[in-house]
This record gives sequence, structure tokens and C-alpha cells, in this order.
Amino acid sequence: MFDADFEQLQVSLREIMEEATALATGVRAWMLLSKEGLPIASAVPQGLEEAEIAAMAASILGVADLAAERMDQGLLEEILLTNEHGLMILKSAGEKAILVLAARKDMKTGLLVYAAKTACERIGPML
Repeated sequence: MFDADFEQLQVSLREIMEEATALATGVRAWMLLSKEGLPIASAVPQGLEEAEIAAMAASILGVADLAAERMDQGLLEEILLTNEHGLMILKSAGEKAILVLAARKDMKTGLLVYAAKTACERIGPML
């Protein structure tokens, strides 16, 4: 069904994300998606609509990137969302992908940022 190279890529991406989430205990879900908003790989709780979340995350990152550009702030690095139940970070993983991490509210923000950064540094060159 899928190309063997794509399946191996997904295995490699999952390994990277397992290492990143082991560093940052408190990550509840992650998703890697294309800049166009299509899911590539993920580990999210059952019942969540991956395609819908991926499309919204890509839209958020696109709008924020445009706002940063218009405000003469340079390239957007990441978006950190805080909400009632936790934290989310959206970060570019190279030129072709976006990483989304969702974490518990009690997680240290710096640890979440570090986990996303280290994962993206490894994922970007692979895509």
C-alpha cells in the first residue's frame, strides 16, 4: 500500500519522537504534519481527528508566520499555546513539516521547547 521508503521514514520519525518525549515527561500527544496540513506521523489519543487538527495547526502556523513577517520580526521559530488543560507547541521541522506537541499543564515550558527543538533538528533534514 505505502512505499517501503515512506514506511521506513515513519519508523525513523517515531523513534525520534519516542526519544524526544522520553526527555520531556508530560507530553501527552504529538503530531508531525506537512506544511500543507496533512498528517505524516502521530501519537494522539483515540477519538481525535488527526486530519482536522493537522489542518488547523498548519493554518495557525501560516498566519503567525505572516504576522511575524509583517511586524518585521524575522522568521517564526515556534508558537507556544497555553490553555486550561496544558501546553501546546507548534514548531517548523525544516522547510516541509510542522511538529505539534501537547503536554500537561504542570510541564516545564523550557523542557517542552527543548524537546520540540531537538526533535525538529533531527526531523528537518530527513524530509
